[in-house]
Amino acid sequence: MGDRREGDWQLEIGRLAWVSGSFSPWLRLPWLPAVLSPRLGGLPHPRPCTIPPLSAIMDAIPTPETIPGSEDPVPDYAFIGGLRIDYLITPDGRTADGVFGGNAAFAAVGARLWTQPGQTAIIAKSGAAFPQAWLAALEGHGISTECVIHLDEPVEQRTFFVHLTGEERDESQPQEHYRRLGLPLPQGLRGYVQASSHADEEIYRPLRLAPQEIPDRCWPRRVLHFSPTDWVTMSACLPRAQAARIPQISVDPGLWARLQPLEKIRELIRRCHVFLPSEMEARWMLGEALSPQELVRELARLGPGTVVLKAGKEGVLVYQRQGERLVHVPAFPTQVVDVTGAGDAFCGGFAVGLAQSGDPVEAACYGTVSASFVVEGFGALHALEASTPRAIQERLAWVRGRVEERG
Repeated sequence: MGDRREGDWQLEIGRLAWVSGSFSPWLRLPWLPAVLSPRLGGLPHPRPCTIPPLSAIMDAIPTPETIPGSEDPVPDYAFIGGLRIDYLITPDGRTADGVFGGNAAFAAVGARLWTQPGQTAIIAKSGAAFPQAWLAALEGHGISTECVIHLDEPVEQRTFFVHLTGEERDESQPQEHYRRLGLPLPQGLRGYVQASSHADEEIYRPLRLAPQEIPDRCWPRRVLHFSPTDWVTMSACLPRAQAARIPQISVDPGLWARLQPLEKIRELIRRCHVFLPSEMEARWMLGEALSPQELVRELARLGPGTVVLKAGKEGVLVYQRQGERLVHVPAFPTQVVDVTGAGDAFCGGFAVGLAQSGDPVEAACYGTVSASFVVEGFGALHALEASTPRAIQERLAWVRGRVEERG
């Protein structure tokens, strides 16, 4: 009982309501914490309490007409990106076939470790062949999928990759990689065509997002994070987010960091508050000669007030242009099973941490904890299923205690 995540008691009541068939729209609404707040372990001032009987809780539920915005709840945190069906091989030869992936899913999961049910939403497109059970599972864990745009036609959402070392991975010739392990090609990968390395790859064109396709209710109140997506989506949606005056906009670049000229990148990322490239992506943009410390300073000169350089097992560097503060936050030591989605989960935790604390270093500690749970298993949902509030707080304390000022 004491190990439930903050907000899960609200979710329990939401599930009961869903079973009754009468109250399903209320699962993600802000009045629930007021009903059950004494039971939440994450309150600043916990106090002894008695859980009210279910009948009393149900009596306290207002009718939909009395809940402002109940028909179109607006998320606090939204994550634009992809939903994928992953086929992968780890550096030590383990395989995971047809698992739930996609950078938007991993980012939302990283955020959900720190939020209440319904505060976090995914903005993405999904085709007819994508497992609906996975979207239902996200809803069951308190992540809204109401802003997922469903396409009637089947579209390619499979991805294949072999993790090599560090950030490197190979996405080509799946038959050869499975043959090398003495394994047949998975049934689900038959007919798979490797996506082009160009940012405008035709295979994912149907999954691009245009701002006019995103309903007004899906533009979040507090934070919008762009997980790695194609250049067309990023170029169209980032100015729209800025025009909407969303208080916090962050960008994780992805492949276009290698393919687009620096001047185009500068024009785009000057519109965001936080830029979160990996070290490899930063070197795609600025070259191999610079040190990590020089990379973050140069990237900050392009416009973002905060730059976070993700370096895998080496942790992250956080640089704030105002005050020229440079801080290293280490990775949490744990048993790594699969690194897929770790950077995305970091960004999700970081997004919430920055919105809640206003401190990019504290935010990086949140992100580091989120990533630490993701790497311990396969698939986007593992972190939500394996983490507990106690473990989250213990890891957060460990990371906080090892933050190092470097300038």
